[in-house]
Amino acid sequence: MTDSIEQRLDYLEESNEALKMQNRVLATAFKGMLRALPPDMAGDVIESIQIAFDDEIAQLQYDDSPHVELFYDMTYTFFREKQN
Repeated sequence: MTDSIEQRLDYLEESNEALKMQNRVLATAFKGMLRALPPDMAGDVIESIQIAFDDEIAQLQYDDSPHVELFYDMTYTFFREKQN
């Protein structure tokens, strides 16, 4: 029983790390695309994305999703990292 639980925990940890790396790859690709845009267009794109994120948070709140705080935190982290 203990081996089974440890195997599941190992699998979950590996899956979590893979998901984190996939997200990092996507964020890096996004940053690269933004750098390729003219500055005024990049600003418009970022503003549009922020509006889309706000809309998604509103939808999650409307649906009474338990993931509202997590989505909000990840959105904040994404934009904070993008600025660095």
